[in-house]
Amino acid sequence: MMWPGLAGRLSRVLVGCHPRRWRERYGGEMVDVLDQHQASARTVLNLTASVLSAHADPAYRAERPARIRLSDGEKPVIAVAAAVLAIVTVIFIGAWNDRWHLSGAGGVGGVAFAPGQHLLVSAVGGASQDSMDTMWDITDPARPRQLSAFQGGEPTALSPDGRIVATLSYDGQPVLWDVANPRRPARIATMPTGGTAPLWGEAFSPDGQILAVAYTDQIFLWDVASAARPRLLRTLAAPVTPAGEASFTPQDITFSPDGRILASVTGTDHVTVWNVTDPARAARIATLTSPRDFAQAITFSPRGNLLAGVTYNGTVLVFSLADPARPTLTATISGITADALYPDGLLQHPDAPPCPSCSPANYAVAFTPDGRTLTVVVARQEGNVTASAFSMATRDTVFTWNVTSSGAVSSLTTAFRDVDDSEPTLAPDGRTVADGSPTSNAVYLWTPP
Repeated sequence: MMWPGLAGRLSRVLVGCHPRRWRERYGGEMVDVLDQHQASARTVLNLTASVLSAHADPAYRAERPARIRLSDGEKPVIAVAAAVLAIVTVIFIGAWNDRWHLSGAGGVGGVAFAPGQHLLVSAVGGASQDSMDTMWDITDPARPRQLSAFQGGEPTALSPDGRIVATLSYDGQPVLWDVANPRRPARIATMPTGGTAPLWGEAFSPDGQILAVAYTDQIFLWDVASAARPRLLRTLAAPVTPAGEASFTPQDITFSPDGRILASVTGTDHVTVWNVTDPARAARIATLTSPRDFAQAITFSPRGNLLAGVTYNGTVLVFSLADPARPTLTATISGITADALYPDGLLQHPDAPPCPSCSPANYAVAFTPDGRTLTVVVARQEGNVTASAFSMATRDTVFTWNVTSSGAVSSLTTAFRDVDDSEPTLAPDGRTVADGSPTSNAVYLWTPP
């Protein structure tokens, strides 16, 4: 893969390097093709060979025979020059690509934990921008250690065995990386789909055999049992458009613990439940409608009988999936974003100015392994008013409820932490919070009291 902007410019330069007669016959058509398709390293390589072969072809050399006529002894030299130029081009492109993509600036947009919570991967950036994935050793949660960094970005998912990372290429295609040795990640495969819709989500099935890749118009189910040779099993129509300023989060697509159900945000205000028992024949089971509000994070209970989620404006919803074809709304908790207030006067002062530049809240949601507790994290940037100034700060507010097997919730508890973060994530224990830095690839772990 290479930087598309560089490939496009090199490709157009190479079209102009062809002989005049070639350009008159093919130049316009070639430029049209370049305008309609994204140029790549292969495009540059093919055009390089085309330039050299066209100049060596008598049909195109006829316009200036005296200057470009080649002898039999010169032809091998041309062939060697073409090979050298091709190699240099590929090396230059690869080096440029590495410098362009590996960047921790811009803030962490997603975190994924491995089982046992000893390893995690964080993602910075996304398609068509500086981006990277970072592997962390979190054996000591107070001192996360960076193990490696490689090309990637958000969305990013870590397989259940912690050996494969699914992320994306610079041009927005899903990519698999082998991280069995987390210090030396190795790229395994790219899974091009040929579509143009943005890629927003990825999720592994609990057994790691299936990877769901979500675009804004459809979901692709890939068999990744052999990661070096992924097979496309099924495509599901799943158009989705976030409402207002809402955006996608890493928890907007997830498998049930038994791997038989896939849940994903769809439309503008609902979640679709899919039967993926046989991924090649996956089909929609039901649609869960939220209260005219885009779902920001969803999760299954450990038994898979409940599906909980939180919406953009801070409403927590719990559905019973005792009959997956007829989900039942068992709990609605509104206003948690309004309750997640920054101390010392979040717009409480009568003269406090509004906060138009504050970013929307980010959420994380999870059940504890015993299924008896539901936790929601709200990371909200707010205006903080003091006697002399107005400033913005971020705070994590952690809400915890007891949950029954039927989906009823009770006994709210809260915890707070002032933190400068961009995207909270809950670990598999349902309590440990991972906060990503908004300005670098740093990750901070903490557990509410």
